[in-house]
Amino acid sequence: MRLVFVLIVLCLIGGPIAFAVASFQPDPILPASATLTPRQAVQSKALIKRARDVADGTDPAGRSEATAAELDALIATAARMVKPLLGETEIDETGLRVRIAAQVPGVPQLGWVNFDATAAPSRDGLEVASLRLGRMTLPTGMTVSVVTGALNLVTPDDLGSLLLSSVSALDTRDGVAVLTLDAGGSGDASLLSQVKSQLRGAAGRPTTAEVKTHFAAMSSAAKDGTLPRTGSAAPWISYAMERVALNAHQSAEEKEFDTRAALIALAAHCGDVAAIELIVGKLQEEPGFKPCDGTHLAGRKDLRKHFTLSAGLQSISGSAMSFGMGEVKELLDTGRKGGSGFSFDDIAADRAGIRYAEIFRAATPEAVAAWVGQIS
Repeated sequence: MRLVFVLIVLCLIGGPIAFAVASFQPDPILPASATLTPRQAVQSKALIKRARDVADGTDPAGRSEATAAELDALIATAARMVKPLLGETEIDETGLRVRIAAQVPGVPQLGWVNFDATAAPSRDGLEVASLRLGRMTLPTGMTVSVVTGALNLVTPDDLGSLLLSSVSALDTRDGVAVLTLDAGGSGDASLLSQVKSQLRGAAGRPTTAEVKTHFAAMSSAAKDGTLPRTGSAAPWISYAMERVALNAHQSAEEKEFDTRAALIALAAHCGDVAAIELIVGKLQEEPGFKPCDGTHLAGRKDLRKHFTLSAGLQSISGSAMSFGMGEVKELLDTGRKGGSGFSFDDIAADRAGIRYAEIFRAATPEAVAAWVGQIS
């Protein structure tokens, strides 16, 4: 009996350790890929838009088509924000194969996590034909069930089951994959809306209501003249800090949460409200009211947008991802017809906004209060 107990304990402790060890390998399964090109940035954006339309229920056919080149462009775009990351896809009549190699950020000593999976053509939902993680070939049905169950555990409304059941069919041919989704309707009932809502909660981000409180306060301040509609955007930046400094926080965590909400609201007003609403949900009560649009930083409206949007994105996803998004945006400006080209001034404004958010979020309430009014 004692031996059985010891074996159970060893399995419980050694099993996860052995799984982790087998998951890492010294080298990636893919060679180093070329840097994201402007053309790939444009391809990636177009693919994301098509997929979003399907998931949002605005495409009645519910079919999203992608080429292997477009999927590779999407992975290359992600690699600008999540480093190090390598990936490639292959599509033929046997299915869609995806190979990914990544490292844990900041811990390269662990080696590479190599992932290799193939989804077979199917008219009856998602059918995983093969699955390999590191040195292990995994049982497909069991692994999909485990991943689905894990997602269900960490999300409030069974996100794993929602995602799996939304896939109706997968068709593949030479170089092209067509995924058919049941988006579940449109608006708040759509697949995209449900997934975004649950991911926000799982990631511990400020809720729409918390961001909306700061957003509405800024709107009111603009209406009564407290915040300017022209001239420097510095008062808007200072106002976000002032609101956080004046709020009574019960803990450092509560102050951090409130700071993030204020920065996201600032990004919605003075950066790109559509981009922020896509992530956090609807904020505007008056869609045509854009009081910060006439302001600038260093005499330029585009620098104001880059600075505040990067600060907001840093509060949502972290500094590396925020800076990567800025780089991708510049590549889009270079690659699309009529684009403004790559701007190092814009990149500098992105970095300044990220640094502002980093300092603001880490500062004590006393330091924040001291800074209010000093921004100009």
